Amino acid sequence: MPYIEFKDVVKEYKMGEVVIKALDKTNFEIEKGELVVIVGPSGAGKTTALNILRRYG
Repeated sequence: MPYIEFKDVVKEYKMGEVVIKALDKTNFEIEKGELVVIVGPSGAGKTTALNILRRYG
């Protein structure tokens, strides 16, 4: 059983009539004691994912 699991996580922001999907059905698992690095281009949703983890952690 994973220590942390993201399963089909979606996070959307609305800017006027435009919807921006920061996370779109994002999936990953982290085992206890595992070292994880989140990488990706600007706007990929890295900070959004970390904020969600912090809120529910």
